Amino acid sequence: MTRTEEYRVTDFDCPTCASNVERSLSKTDGVERVEVHYTTGRVEIEYDEGTVDPDVFERTISNQGYTPQER
Repeated sequence: MTRTEEYRVTDFDCPTCASNVERSLSKTDGVERVEVHYTTGRVEIEYDEGTVDPDVFERTISNQGYTPQER
């Protein structure tokens, strides 16, 4: 079953930062779609809940050096 998680990331420094987070999340098994909006800090992830635990998303964002806040 497909689910959606949303996060807010307020510490992006530039569009490239948002792009790096989007690319990292997209490589996660079970992720079907990722949208990262630099100007609003909004991160939306569609994923297969049977394949991936959403805790992975927060770790992935944090590993890129940013602070995710669940919406």
